[in-house]
Amino acid sequence: MSTKLIDRKALCAKVPYSDRHILTLEGRGEFPKRIVLSPRRVAWDEGEVDKWIAERKSRGLSAQGPLLQRA
Repeated sequence: MSTKLIDRKALCAKVPYSDRHILTLEGRGEFPKRIVLSPRRVAWDEGEVDKWIAERKSRGLSAQGPLLQRA
């Protein structure tokens, strides 16, 4: 099984949240946990981040569905 890790810059290109907000979400268990590679380097599993994004998209589309139909 191959896992691609992404750094903070790549994460921020996918998820337009501040570092602080991502840290808050991680602390609440609402965002994939970072992987500590060294004392000064962290990364995220790209597959977990993509899954998190897909879940948000599916929730957003179903929640907005009725609103889109009225327009």
